Amino acid sequence: MSSSVVKITKQNWLETGYRHFAELGPDQLSINRLSKELGASRASFYNYFGDLNVFIDELLTMHWGIAVNFSNEGRFSCTQLFPDLYQILAKYPIPLQFSIQLFKHRNIPAYNFIFIKSYEHSAKAFLLRLFTEEYDLRKPKSELLKLWITVGEAWYSRLNPEDLTSETLQNHAKEILDVVIEFSYSRLYSNIRSKQVF
Repeated sequence: MSSSVVKITKQNWLETGYRHFAELGPDQLSINRLSKELGASRASFYNYFGDLNVFIDELLTMHWGIAVNFSNEGRFSCTQLFPDLYQILAKYPIPLQFSIQLFKHRNIPAYNFIFIKSYEHSAKAFLLRLFTEEYDLRKPKSELLKLWITVGEAWYSRLNPEDLTSETLQNHAKEILDVVIEFSYSRLYSNIRSKQVF
């Protein structure tokens, strides 16, 4: 009688770990839980990664690659902010949940770094253009980026990982964008901007 042994690859560990990080958060990332789900030994994990910190670094690198792919897809397939962006985002539920975890745990420098770099990458690749066109904004690019980051901060703080449908993502964005655009034309914003505090 022959038994087939499935070799658990490094990629298997990374894909499962990426999903666990996204769904459960970094505090719940456990080698035991991963090895149990994969049906692999802990020795297999240590053979590929050495320790959990190295594994997390690889997950962050993996997320960066996904963020770059998202930016490339958006650059070529998004012609307008609504609904195009949110239809594409809805196709990336696990990476979006991963980004939510990075946002929630920004007190950790590596998580904050990847969150900001990913967000800025998509902004510069195509989102600032769509943002400008949607609202007919006539502001310097550096100012647009600051406004878009403000939108993102508010948007990520509202996201519920249980409801990442295109419609919900878009509704949150519209509400926030309306408030941010109104604020950008306020006296307070002008005063702060003229003092270069913003």
